[in-house]
Amino acid sequence: MGRMRFRTFGCKANQYDTQVLREALGRRGWSEEPEAPDLVVLNTCAVTAEAGRSARRELRRLHRAHPAAQICVTGCLAESEGEALAQQPGVAWVLGNGEAKRPVNFLRELGETITPEELGVPPGICEFSGHTRAFLKIQDGCDMSCAFCIIPRLRGGSRSRPVAELKAEVVRLLAAGHVEIVLCGIHIGHWGREWGLGLSTLVRALADVEAPAAGPALGPGHAWRLRLSSIEATEIDDDLLALLAERPERLATHLHMPLQSGDDRILAAMGRWYGSAEYLAACDRIRARLERPAFTTDILVGFPGEDGDSFNNTLKTASMAGFARLHIFPFSPRPGTPAASLGNVPTSSVVRERRAALADLGQRSANAYRRSLVGLEELVVLEGSSGLCGRYQRLRISGCGPVDSTSGTAGPRQGELVPVRLALDEQAPGYLSGSTPRARAETAGPGDPAGPAPAGPAATVTLLGHPLPSSPPARPLPTAAPAPILSR
Repeated sequence: MGRMRFRTFGCKANQYDTQVLREALGRRGWSEEPEAPDLVVLNTCAVTAEAGRSARRELRRLHRAHPAAQICVTGCLAESEGEALAQQPGVAWVLGNGEAKRPVNFLRELGETITPEELGVPPGICEFSGHTRAFLKIQDGCDMSCAFCIIPRLRGGSRSRPVAELKAEVVRLLAAGHVEIVLCGIHIGHWGREWGLGLSTLVRALADVEAPAAGPALGPGHAWRLRLSSIEATEIDDDLLALLAERPERLATHLHMPLQSGDDRILAAMGRWYGSAEYLAACDRIRARLERPAFTTDILVGFPGEDGDSFNNTLKTASMAGFARLHIFPFSPRPGTPAASLGNVPTSSVVRERRAALADLGQRSANAYRRSLVGLEELVVLEGSSGLCGRYQRLRISGCGPVDSTSGTAGPRQGELVPVRLALDEQAPGYLSGSTPRARAETAGPGDPAGPAPAGPAATVTLLGHPLPSSPPARPLPTAAPAPILSR
């Protein structure tokens, strides 16, 4: 037994892996004491050079903050730079991706004695500590060979988790009070391929899970939803799309579909398997089936060979796609990847200019998408002073809490899914706001279809983000350590 602290960099899969290790130690009586830990677990990312630099800086900072603590470094940087990390002050263990994700092996490396009972502990997690929404890793690894990406080398090929195992984990997460579960992995569109199954098989099975009879946070039978994390546009097949259309109350109408580039020549150089027309056709096909879906994406700027014409093609493709949000990042050569040896890399000043141009487009596109949501009723997860709706819009919320001090009646509670009607905000021009059914009923007249006002307070909601333009754009966008080193 001892005191532990965790620090995690990177993707949702990494966040999930950290929770697996947190629960493994928690079952042994370890407690989380971030101010005075005996053990610090640093879970790292290596997807970009900056991610690696950030993790190394954090490692040095953690050792300065906790000089007596032993540090365990895991994650993708531990896999790629294990020998160098093992030499850093304070590092006692460097665990590669494979070993760190098997809790029994992790505990053995820490010198813990493994009991027969622990060998029978179900795989996965029981809660997602400190979060209303929980991540559920459905697969690991990737079989693709994108020229810029080192992750397949560090995490191996795609490996899926069984349906029954994942259903049991969903039940545990619902029992812990999580109202949104995000399906994540390294390449979730490849879930089930080794068994001849498609992702829709898993999503349907999980969507049919009902909340347990009782949950400590929300009580019996509470509403909940599933959200897909990053998925390739070309991997949203007819079965999955039909399921998303059939179950909007359970499945978030949000798809994060990496574009990377909107130019066909650059896409081919990246080793991507689609062209811009195929990507846009997928967007059109999805919009034809789903009501106002939120498309978010990743775009890589400054890939070798990207010139002005190819960047303009990316701007055009992104404009036509009508994204609700853009994640823009610069090309970062990773040793061991094909792109690392390519020449004709745009200068840093050019990359900055292109990022700024994409950011401007992204903001206008996001504003146009927010405008398209006016009048829509959305289920919002209450999280502190904000919330997240199914279409991936962050909302500012006031007036929610367990009990109204004046009436003594219960209002919307943290962690609940609350229906909200979105409208333009008259008090803050340029923003969207909304109201719960209770608030609408309180202001309804005698013959208003909203009906009588329910008891209790209402939540006031405002969509966060930059102000909407006072008038639509001229060309409207579519609605748019020395230490042992264990490798895999």
